[in-house]
Amino acid sequence: MKLLAYTCVFGGYDRVFAPVLPEPGLDYVIVTDDAALSVPGWRTHAVDLTRFATPKAANLYHRALIHRELPGYDAALYVDGNIRLLGQTSALFAPFLQTGAALGVTRHPLRNTVAEEVAACIAAGKVADPAPIRAELAEYQAAGFPDDAGGLIETTVMLRNHRAEGLDAAMRAWNDLYQRHLTRDQVSLPVALWQTGARISWQEALNWREKNPYFGRYPHRGARGVRPAYADLYARAYDSAPHKAVLALWHGWWGLRRALRGTKGGAA
Repeated sequence: MKLLAYTCVFGGYDRVFAPVLPEPGLDYVIVTDDAALSVPGWRTHAVDLTRFATPKAANLYHRALIHRELPGYDAALYVDGNIRLLGQTSALFAPFLQTGAALGVTRHPLRNTVAEEVAACIAAGKVADPAPIRAELAEYQAAGFPDDAGGLIETTVMLRNHRAEGLDAAMRAWNDLYQRHLTRDQVSLPVALWQTGARISWQEALNWREKNPYFGRYPHRGARGVRPAYADLYARAYDSAPHKAVLALWHGWWGLRRALRGTKGGAA
């Protein structure tokens, strides 16, 4: 069986690091617009960004349709560019593939419905203009989308069965919806699955929010308010004791500063 682990990084938003314990039976591929990108353990697959409306549109296209871009794989593990692969990730495939589902996913820990996700994105300022995402939600509701299908899907880490019935149709639908609206991928994925009838399997082992032997998350390097040096330090701390020690000191220093600011505020 041919297995793939891949990530999509465009516009330098994330920095990818080598798998901590690379596995010989797993191909590691970075899909990117940076043809010069070289990361130990990963193969770079460069694509033309000018074909897409935005870097996020390019990201979603390749995330959804990687089985067309890189054919020949039986199954794949997708991770966001700020997820460090810690090791033995190939062990995740067998229990997932036994379900026969098209996607292996985890539930969002904070929200259950697309409507809740839309409201949260607007409240957090994750969309520059609320009108398009509100119109997108209204379109889905008018089409009869049942927004109570058992939990909102988190799209940070996903398993894909490329031989499953319905996988291709669901991923094409997801890409089509996203390219039309250009809002948030977590909003359109449940609708694409509903439209196509593709089956999912809840896989708790993919829960990167809890400490686990497979995934380590670090900040997005290009996110607002994040120092690139801090993001890199956080990522390196997963396999380097010196970096882990420096990260602990960094956290301790900022914790002390916050405490002092709170004390001054209380005294005032």
